[in-house]
Amino acid sequence: MDHSVYDLPRTGSLVGYSPRQPNVANPDLLAAISAIGLFAATYLAMLFDDAPFVMIPLAFCLLVAAVFLVRSVALYYLESAKLLCVLFFALAALHIFSGFLLAGLTTSHTSIRSNEDVYYANSLMINSVGLLAGALGYASSLRRRTRKSLHSSFFLLVNPAVAEVLFRLLTIAGAVLMFYVYYRLGFLDYLTVPAKWPFLRYITSDAVRGSATDEWFANRAMDFLTVSLPFLVYRIVKNPGARFFNVFLVTMGYAALLLPLRRANLLGVLFASLILTGIGRRDVYRLTLRWLTIVGSLYVFSQCLFLVSVLANDFNPRAVLTVSSTALPEVRDLAWTLNRLDGEQLNGVTFVQALVPLPSIASDWSAKHSLRAISTKLIGVDQTGESGGLRLTLMGEGFLNFGYLGAIAVSFVWGFGVAWCERLLLAAQTMPSEFVNYVAVMCFIWLCFLVYLAGTQAAASVKMGVILLLVVAWVSRHRSHGSAVSAEARA
Repeated sequence: MDHSVYDLPRTGSLVGYSPRQPNVANPDLLAAISAIGLFAATYLAMLFDDAPFVMIPLAFCLLVAAVFLVRSVALYYLESAKLLCVLFFALAALHIFSGFLLAGLTTSHTSIRSNEDVYYANSLMINSVGLLAGALGYASSLRRRTRKSLHSSFFLLVNPAVAEVLFRLLTIAGAVLMFYVYYRLGFLDYLTVPAKWPFLRYITSDAVRGSATDEWFANRAMDFLTVSLPFLVYRIVKNPGARFFNVFLVTMGYAALLLPLRRANLLGVLFASLILTGIGRRDVYRLTLRWLTIVGSLYVFSQCLFLVSVLANDFNPRAVLTVSSTALPEVRDLAWTLNRLDGEQLNGVTFVQALVPLPSIASDWSAKHSLRAISTKLIGVDQTGESGGLRLTLMGEGFLNFGYLGAIAVSFVWGFGVAWCERLLLAAQTMPSEFVNYVAVMCFIWLCFLVYLAGTQAAASVKMGVILLLVVAWVSRHRSHGSAVSAEARA
């Protein structure tokens, strides 16, 4: 019976490593076949890089293989395919192929003037190779039958009531800081002219005339809100007695988070909140699947509203489809970047800058070598600052730095991280700890949403989120494990 492990956590094993699925193909054999297919397809892609009729079918096969491998491995080792990370791989494959199908609708918005079908086919192939490499990393990690327990986890010692107070303070600080930054930039004047709202996304643009410091503080305010809001939503579900004040803070936090119009942050908070709500109601998989469908539809709708002014005089079904396609720009943007680089590689600079332990406002080298800075310079808008850069997946960034080898290596390591998230989510279900559930969900959002979609462009947000999470855990920890369990039961 294919039940959801999230809804019915098994006893005796935190992560369920007891393969009992005789009808499922041997995962080692599947992984070996997938690896051979991956390298064979990569070789053919390099050999026929100007032949879309070869690369498109190959890429489609790789996407199908990635989803099939992940589902098979999960069924064999975890006895269920109804897992969040398995769902993520299926959605990632859909995202990549849909982005390819819609990419041609906005070619006129790019600087690609010829052979766009070749660039789009290469972009599709690169992302497909990366996703299958990630699936292989996922399979390799799950194959390790670790039984490491979380019962001694540092996060089990967290007092949820104290953590709630700290997250309230973070929400207040983030909202106040965000409102202050945009008040200084004159956002009250922008509210009366909807056509100017898109410019609020780019604080350093000529239209807004903000400084790099203003943008840095706005980004840190977003980090405060992104980390704190999901936990407060979770506490609203789990503790109705404290609902009123938390609802007020969540409303204020979301209002502040709306100001920069950064949809990735909004969706990240929303997804984390919805998954935690599903965990609280012990129906996480089905609720997450349902809510993802609703949120995805709302995202496309918001994209139409965001750009409707561009098409005010030519609003027709094709125009609506064209605007909706900009909600999935990753395949198109990678093709655009490939066109502008013309075979040149970045040789790892974007990954190095992400590891620099200094804020971008304090490191000129880091600011100039970020993926955002490089991509905006490539498309010619670096002087106005009216762009957040092109949106490239982690796989695409790996390719831009080291070719197909980079896409495969980076994605394989990332797949290990996704499998670690899977184990953490499963283990969290057996723990009577709200904070452990929160940590597991935030790790899932960081790796499977932000890092997948943005690569190193999400590095600052992830690093700041990890720091804030660890600080809150350390300050609100109990001095003994016994007191932690009793306090959790009372909360």
